[in-house]
Amino acid sequence: MKKNTMIISYFLVIILLSSPILNGTVFAQTEKDPELMFNQAKEHFINGEYKQAIKIFDDILEISPNNISTLKMKGIVLSNLEQHDKSLKQFFKVLQFRSNDVISLTGMGVGFGYLGEYQEAIAYFDKALKEKPDSVVIKNYKEFIEKVIIKYPYIPTEKPKGSEKVYVMTIPEWVKPIAKWWSEGNIDDSEFISALLYLIENKIIQIPPVEIQSDSEDKIPEWVKTNAREWAYDKIDDNTFVSGIQHMIEYGLITVNVQNITQSQEELDYELYLFGKYLRDISNNIVKEIRYIEYPNPSQDVIKKFLRDYIKWNFEEQAKLAAETFPNPTYEIIDEVVIVYYKVFINNQPPGLPLDHVYTLKSSFLFWEEQEFDTNNEKAKVKFEITNLRHEANVWVTWIVRNIGEGVLGHAHLGKGIVEVTLGDYNCDASFQLYDVKSVETIMTHELGHSVGLQHVTDQNNIMYASYTPSYAYCLLS
Repeated sequence: MKKNTMIISYFLVIILLSSPILNGTVFAQTEKDPELMFNQAKEHFINGEYKQAIKIFDDILEISPNNISTLKMKGIVLSNLEQHDKSLKQFFKVLQFRSNDVISLTGMGVGFGYLGEYQEAIAYFDKALKEKPDSVVIKNYKEFIEKVIIKYPYIPTEKPKGSEKVYVMTIPEWVKPIAKWWSEGNIDDSEFISALLYLIENKIIQIPPVEIQSDSEDKIPEWVKTNAREWAYDKIDDNTFVSGIQHMIEYGLITVNVQNITQSQEELDYELYLFGKYLRDISNNIVKEIRYIEYPNPSQDVIKKFLRDYIKWNFEEQAKLAAETFPNPTYEIIDEVVIVYYKVFINNQPPGLPLDHVYTLKSSFLFWEEQEFDTNNEKAKVKFEITNLRHEANVWVTWIVRNIGEGVLGHAHLGKGIVEVTLGDYNCDASFQLYDVKSVETIMTHELGHSVGLQHVTDQNNIMYASYTPSYAYCLLS
């Protein structure tokens, strides 16, 4: 067999995880099968067939008008279609029933951002962060909007009177010991439910609208008891505590006359009417003010610019070159340690990219410079130096959006040559989404490991393990 020089390429493989919103959806039993319909719509959504998905979501909502999962998914699809006023109405309907739903709160922030109503967007992101304070996605959205407001001041649109329905919980302090006793097992479930019934029927606790589910439960979920304990010790707010009571009413654990404790459909429809009027007023103001709007989710804008300048931002042709065409790194021996010097040429980031990956690349350099390697019975370390001259570089680094293989996050020649790192993919929200900074840094560090001669390992905790699940910077379904 003829011996020839081989380009050894290693790929970092993505592990795809299904989003929780797409699973475990509960529907009422009817002649049609809404669950089957939902799964069909989900398949269309994943394939980017948005119009087909919406048609099925609408059919489901004919059967179950207030189904939370369907409303949320339809809201996301409409957002992907850039029909933001319609998307906002779907999320608004969800919040009429679940005022602390994180996806819908975030979706509202995104939608108002696309309409240039930035203060309102931030208000919803703040509400979402209160529910999920560690969310990188929500923090990224809020940070982006805050920067836009500084650049482009505007006059907020006035809301119609009575357009905001706020459920203000005024639960007396004497209720907290009861919740504590129940959560610690000092009173049984029936006693606690009796206490809740008294509070609800006497309107001491105001319950946001609920939709009774056909599938009842025979046991109170543990998370409801945990909520009660956290609330009793002032670790969560009244609204979060009440969300557990809502769940018990929805699934038949507490039997009450829903009409007596919640808004009528007419009241809900009137709230939605006022919200629609607010959206129309915003649209009119956009035209009057000639309001400048930047995408609150820059993912789509980035990829459009990226693909327009495809050759410049992707080293596809150069990547076909053999690693041997690159100059060898230099080295010297200091105190019996071999120091290998790599010169790195870094391709510019695409225009409009809000995440600073050049800075994270420096973190990847530092990671490897702190390592000590054993090679040929000698100790070795690496040092990186950035150069603006391609011809003298041992390693070329670039960020890409082109498809380099199903589930592949990066690519690198072994020892020297090209390092390619993907900026995002189409596996979240069924549209292109940028990875967050930490994910890109992890991929980059892995691929740089290949560029200095390291291969894959079987230790899952090692940076050179072959598989990795990235997180997204602006994905609602993260």
